[in-house]
Amino acid sequence: MDDTTTTLDAEAGASHTEPDNKNGHSLHSKALKRLETVPDIKRDTSGITTQYIATGIVNLGAFATGVCVAWSSSALPLYLTASPTAPPDFQSLNGTHPKVTLSRSEGSWVASLLCLGALFGAVPAGLISEYFGRKKTLLYLALPLLVSWILVASSPNVYGLFVGRFVGGVAVGAFSVGVPPYVEDIAEAHLLPALANFYHVLFACGILFGYIIGMVQSISWLSVLCASIPVAFFIAFIFLPESPAYLMSQGKFSEAKAALRYFRGIDNDVDGELKSIKESLRSYAKNRMTFKQLFTTRATVKALVVSFGLMIFQQMSGIYPVLFYSEIIFSTFANPLYAPGATYIPSIILGFCLVSSTYFSTMFLKRVRRRVLLLVSFSAMALSLGCLAVYYHLKASNLSSSKTWVPVFALCIFVSVYAAGVGPIPWLMLREIFPPNVRRRATAITAGFHWFLAFGVTKLYQNLEEMVKPGWALWHFAVVCIIGTIFVYFFVPETKGRTLEEIQNEFDGIHKSRPHRHVIQVETVAAS
Repeated sequence: MDDTTTTLDAEAGASHTEPDNKNGHSLHSKALKRLETVPDIKRDTSGITTQYIATGIVNLGAFATGVCVAWSSSALPLYLTASPTAPPDFQSLNGTHPKVTLSRSEGSWVASLLCLGALFGAVPAGLISEYFGRKKTLLYLALPLLVSWILVASSPNVYGLFVGRFVGGVAVGAFSVGVPPYVEDIAEAHLLPALANFYHVLFACGILFGYIIGMVQSISWLSVLCASIPVAFFIAFIFLPESPAYLMSQGKFSEAKAALRYFRGIDNDVDGELKSIKESLRSYAKNRMTFKQLFTTRATVKALVVSFGLMIFQQMSGIYPVLFYSEIIFSTFANPLYAPGATYIPSIILGFCLVSSTYFSTMFLKRVRRRVLLLVSFSAMALSLGCLAVYYHLKASNLSSSKTWVPVFALCIFVSVYAAGVGPIPWLMLREIFPPNVRRRATAITAGFHWFLAFGVTKLYQNLEEMVKPGWALWHFAVVCIIGTIFVYFFVPETKGRTLEEIQNEFDGIHKSRPHRHVIQVETVAAS
């Protein structure tokens, strides 16, 4: 047993005599006084409101991630305006033009380097948070985000943009791995499903915000507005306490109890939950696995195949090219929804559809099985992309009018069904198919793989479009969605309403039949 377990045992033994220890009592009082400076601690006796507020604050990191993704859709048209390779609709923009002019190839690098940076931020984020704390790790991520926006706003050449986007991507990837464990540590079990979905909702809200601020048509103002998000996150999050589980793992029992009491309300008894956290940490320390050991057990390998497969088809469906290049994609189709120079309008509509669908996806996840949602989601995404591809071919052949709502309608359906299934479920299933002792390392690897795929698809999309034209690129993504449907049908287990043991047994090839209740019917014969 390692030092963590020893520390927990020693601290647990000390906790029984803590009221008689003046030094321990002093530390406990100081921790409570520090936490009383946070709003709602005295009024929220149940702790539910506090948990929702804290989850909303920490997920400002997810909001900042969405803004980083949507920035390229709003900013690239401005960078491409003066370029001879710019789409025709961008030649009429009347906004403030940047000092740097990009080619389409350079623009794809500016967009995709965010994902490459996220790869290097996601993989080590879990380990860093285990050693330095959940709160410190997340809090200091505001710094690289702020630096990235300063570089983007002040860069005199394209290389400064490259560096700025990569640095911002490091923070984006770390947020994607660091935010969910903090929420899991502070949330009560019955609130966790709803609070866990905050990440996806705030991410979608960040994308919508990034599309809306595209109306300013100025690189400088775009950067200023985007930089305000990490600043707001830092100011709000600095007042929240550290994760109680992390404090307990460091032997800081008094501070862990004060932090947990803050999240549970001052009238609730937290001793039982503290004991449960201590047992969980002891079990985790005893059974902790390395990255290498993830690939040594059959059940874990199969779980990785499922999670990696879902990430492959999620990203290869083309969702990130749509989100990163939405204005450029809409400019490919003549559209009645905007006048020349107002290409941001369809993107804003797309963002509203993404936010609303992500918000209501919680309801579907509670009532509908995971496999059903994935099958319907992939199928509907393939259908919407196929319809848009057919429309493009008809338009190219002059067989369809350019004044139509088809492009906006098709892509809105695409992002809506994505948000209801393919978007959140691969992340949700990470908590359902991996045991606790391997979950965070598996999440780090899967998140890194996710961002690697996002980088490749985002970077190569414009090359694919130039090679085979937009219509055939859409057919490519539609076929991938169809193959994803087949993968889900044959390889992805149902996890809703099942225990981790049942899922692990299925991965191991162990089929245990559920016990049947035998009902014996007894007939009463009345005496004549």
